[in-house]
Parts: sequence; C-alpha cells; structure tokens
Amino acid sequence: MWSKIRSSLVGQIRLFFLISFIVMIGLWGFFYLRQKHLQDEHVMARYFSVASSLQPLLLQSFTPSNEELAEYNVKIFTHTLSQEAKRLYHKGDDLKGFSLYEQNRKHILYVYNPIGHIYLEDLEEDYTLSLIHTIFLLLLGIQTLLFVASQKLLRPILEMEQKLKELQKGDLSELCIDSSYKEIRQIENSYNHAIDYIHYLLQTREMFNKIFMHELKTPLAKGMFYLKNEPSAKSHADIKTVFETINSKLDTFRALEELIAHKEDVSKEEHLVQPLLERAISTLHVKQNETIHLHTCEAYVIQGDADLWEICFKNIIDNALRYSDDHCVSIECHDGSILFSNTGMPLPLDISAPIRDWKISHTQKHRSTSGYGFGLFIIKNIVELHGYRLRYHYENHTLFLRIEK
Repeated sequence: MWSKIRSSLVGQIRLFFLISFIVMIGLWGFFYLRQKHLQDEHVMARYFSVASSLQPLLLQSFTPSNEELAEYNVKIFTHTLSQEAKRLYHKGDDLKGFSLYEQNRKHILYVYNPIGHIYLEDLEEDYTLSLIHTIFLLLLGIQTLLFVASQKLLRPILEMEQKLKELQKGDLSELCIDSSYKEIRQIENSYNHAIDYIHYLLQTREMFNKIFMHELKTPLAKGMFYLKNEPSAKSHADIKTVFETINSKLDTFRALEELIAHKEDVSKEEHLVQPLLERAISTLHVKQNETIHLHTCEAYVIQGDADLWEICFKNIIDNALRYSDDHCVSIECHDGSILFSNTGMPLPLDISAPIRDWKISHTQKHRSTSGYGFGLFIIKNIVELHGYRLRYHYENHTLFLRIEK
C-alpha cells in the first residue's frame, strides 16, 4: 500500500491532504478542551466571588436589586427552579454555601445562609468556544475547497494516464481534455500530434509493404517468364530491363523512406524544371499512343532535391497518362507555377486537402491494384516537404494539378 502511494503523485497529494485533515481536527480538539478547561475555571472563580460578596448582605437580611447585581453580570431569577434542573456544582454545607444549577441551558446560582437566600441567573456569555468552532470549521472548509481544486487540477493527469493505458492496447483515438490551462492544452496538442504521426507511420508502413510487394511482383514474374524462354540476346536484354526496373524501384523506395519516415530537411538548391521533367519522362518508357506536351518550362526554376522532384514529376505524368481518356498530358509553366492537365475521371482523393487515410474507397473508380493512392501519396508529400502548395481542380471532364510556391 505504502509503496503504491510513494510511486503515485496523485496518491501522495491525497495522503498529504488526509494528514492535514487529521492534524487540523486534532488541533481543533486540543484547543477546544484547553479553552473549555480555562473557561470552567474562570466561571467557577467568578461564582465564588459572587457568592462571597453576597453572603454578608444576606446575613443582614438585605436583598440587592438588579441594578446592584449588574456589576456581577447576574440578575435575580424570578422563576421557580424546576425539578428537572441539574445541579452542576455545590460548595458549603446545609447552613451556608452556594449551588450551581443548569436549567433550559441557563446557569442558576443559588446562594444561601441561615438568614436568607437568593437565586441568580448568570447573564455572562462566553463566545470563545463558538469562535474556536467557527475558526476551525472555516479552516476545514478552506482545506476542503483546496482538496477539491487539487483533484480538479489532477484530473487531466488521471485522464492522460488512462489514455496511455489505452494506447498500450492499440487505441489511437485522440485525447480530449476540457481545460483552460495552457500547459494541459500543450500536452493535449502534443499527444494528439504524436497520435497523428503514429497513425501516419503505421498506415504508411502498411501501404509501403503492400506497394513494395506489388511493385516487385510484376518485374519478378516477367523475369521468371524470360528465364523459361530459350537464351538469346533478346531474352538477355529483357532480363536486364527487369533488373533495371527492380533497381529503379528500390532506389525510389529508399528515397521515399528517407522522405517520409525521417522527414529530413531537403536542400534549397535551385534547378531548371524542364531537365527534371525530361529525365522523369525518360524513365517512364512512354508508349507510342501516349503524348506529353511541354509548354514554356525552359526558364522556370524550382527549389529542392532534384531526385525527389523527378520522382514527383514521374508519378504525376504516369498517373495522368494511365488514367487519361486520350493518353495525353499537358505540362505548362507560367505565373510561378507548374500546371499538369489531362482529361479523364476525377482523382479518388482530393489531393489538395489534408489527407490522413490514403486507402481508396471501393466506390471510387480507380485502377489501383494495391488499394492505395500511392502515387498521389508520393506527389503530395514531396511537394509539401519542399514548401510548395498543391492545388487540385476538376472541371469539364479535365483534371488540373498545379504546383506553386
């Protein structure tokens, strides 16, 4: 039990409050008993003084008036002492002395001797005990409010502890804490950003695994087919092409792994766009029925990593040719942007919007055999990594994809 409390911040705070409550109640009892004892001594000394002062007057058969008794803070008790009255104290014998009674929460002093007697009602009120009760009740009330406030402040910590336990079980839902404190909001934001990044990495890993297997299976299947044929210069060239394709894809995956997993800073080196586009086109093995139109890109400059931009342009052009109705794509550089356009169906994802899930819905008409918009994923990440914006627009059966600073 103690080891559990020692290892818990919340448990230690609750223990400290419990100890303070016990100490406060103990002090309350101590001061109450101490003050009550002093008060009882004071009261009895006062009653002795009153009785001693009145005995000579009673022996003279003289009954003092209320005005004369006012200095003793007592008055003549005019009612009859009931049988239910409780005697608290007695001093003297049957002939001379005094007795103290309590009736209806009033103290009645009975002074007597052989000549006369008198009943006096005590008018003095001592608020010291009430003051002690009030002070300690107030302190306990303040302490209770502080305890409630501390539990409210610790509630976000308990919620985060529970959320982290759920995270261990695979729950990647966001943390939502209703708090106005900036530290708690910062923790909440950091946690949610971390969850987004974990979700992003997990989804990217799944996508990479599926795409990697899919992209390598096709050239490997071709290579197995070529191996079954009779050896010839053509089969040798075909197998060489297969290996070059595999090597190219591995290089692409390596570059993308550095881009996505590590988020490395890219260079700010400037490059002419047209040579990058031409190199990207050269790796596509464009078919005879496919056409690429380049317009006014000779002097356009773009900043960043040349290899990554080639991968980006290659995927844009490849998607445009693959899904275009007329197998044509137009590339135009003007107004500080690069515009790619082709006819065909709209993209399965709005690539210009923030995207968390890259899985393509089954309702979308898209010929992705892996179930992911991997090419779009590559395009968007490379563009945004370099600090550029991606604008997607679909109008009149034409797709427009613009890269701008």
